[in-house]
Amino acid sequence: MSFLAVVSVSSSPIVPFLVGVFAAYVVAGVFARLYLSPLANFPGPKLAASTYWPEFYYDLIKGGSFQRQIAQMHEQYGPIVRINPGELHIQDSEFYDQLYRRENKLDKFPGQTKMFGMPGIFFTMETHELHRQRRAPYSLFFSRKAISDMSQLITDRLDALCRRLRDSEKQRVPMPLGLGYVALTTDIISSYALADCYHLLERDDLGRSYHDLFLGFIQSCHFIKHLTFIFNMMQALPDPVILWLRPSLRLAMQLMKKMQSDIQATIEELSSSKTHEPKPGLFSTILQSNLSPQDRTAERIAREAMSLLIAGSETTAFTMSTITYHVLANPTTLVKLRAALRQAIPDPNALPLPLGQLEAIPYLYACVQEGLRLAYGTSNRLTRVSRTPIRYRDWDIPAGVPVGMTTVFMHDDEYYFPGPQSFPTGTLARAARRRGASRKVFDQLRQRDPAMFGLAYAELYITIATIFRRFELALFETERATVEYARDYFNPFPEHGGDGVRVLVM
Repeated sequence: MSFLAVVSVSSSPIVPFLVGVFAAYVVAGVFARLYLSPLANFPGPKLAASTYWPEFYYDLIKGGSFQRQIAQMHEQYGPIVRINPGELHIQDSEFYDQLYRRENKLDKFPGQTKMFGMPGIFFTMETHELHRQRRAPYSLFFSRKAISDMSQLITDRLDALCRRLRDSEKQRVPMPLGLGYVALTTDIISSYALADCYHLLERDDLGRSYHDLFLGFIQSCHFIKHLTFIFNMMQALPDPVILWLRPSLRLAMQLMKKMQSDIQATIEELSSSKTHEPKPGLFSTILQSNLSPQDRTAERIAREAMSLLIAGSETTAFTMSTITYHVLANPTTLVKLRAALRQAIPDPNALPLPLGQLEAIPYLYACVQEGLRLAYGTSNRLTRVSRTPIRYRDWDIPAGVPVGMTTVFMHDDEYYFPGPQSFPTGTLARAARRRGASRKVFDQLRQRDPAMFGLAYAELYITIATIFRRFELALFETERATVEYARDYFNPFPEHGGDGVRVLVM
């Protein structure tokens, strides 16, 4: 276009007309959201009710800070607030049971499920019925009996971690135990669910590249949520182009291709098998389930496997690190825990004991529960959509309106946990009170990932009991900020994680 043409267009009446139309559109949209929306009468800041830009700004620009803004909204406006033009948030631990009870048959909110970038996996299924249908194969695979039967697998991998700790003791060098926990949980879930142990505990660097990959995936959630169209365009690019743009994704591509290849081999094996006996392994469990053919494709099951690998490693490992830090940072807690373990387990070589016996050790129970509380499980709100109206105090929430609650707010509820950032040092009073509040506050982890909770629980008890019964540890250049929630990427992230908790074996 020539210079004269540009001048002609810019001076044409059409330009101010289009600008005026756009301005009128924006003003009308803001007016409708503020005064005509079904949520118009709910409390909250007008800016948040007008536009999604504040959420975008705090999620992406300020790096996972929007949940902090929600907390400030509640301080100013009360227990129910409108956090964006179309969503409500409630901060009331007493209401948790009423909102998330199974009888409500809540659907998941598409605006939240898309943040994982893995369409088709059971965790992101929007309708209650489809979610239950795709989750069904996991229930048997991760049942309490199945997990009990895999105790030898946990023992083998935990022995490998203990060997690394002994090597650290002999060499008199610090052990990056946080990284070791990630290697442990990754080895367990890859061996059990994928029938392909990655043996990260045998690697010199404890599989740091896997840890970095998992964290990178988790931290991309806000980008995927707010800039979905860019993510979808990137997904459509050829693999060489993606690798040129993001070389760090090479491991992810290798894992996905390996999973798809293994699944395809399982499909061919099952189709050629003359017997109809169930075969071991998660892939076979899904492929031999009652799911529809389109739900049993290699591509979809590979996405399930990848999500399972991430969910089954980082969250549990971070909880282990949280417990380890707080026990070691408080001498009174450390002495009491070690005394309780010595009394219950005179011979450290008798470990691991059955999960039921470990849960029956009161002080170990208290430490694990406090670790679960301070690690939070998830830091993002769990938004659900009800098909019927919801009554909350004096408020009537219309059907179809997304409503969420946040684990962090419940776990920091001073009514249940006075001095919520502290860790128990003396009595078990808090643990006893925690039992009474468990349905309201702690069932969130089961709600989030019921299939994985049993495995995570077993790993936590067996690992913490073994580490603190067999070794005398001391923190090495590790501050509380290493395990303290600072940013929300659906999972809680510390400000500066680094190698996580580091210890010296005494």
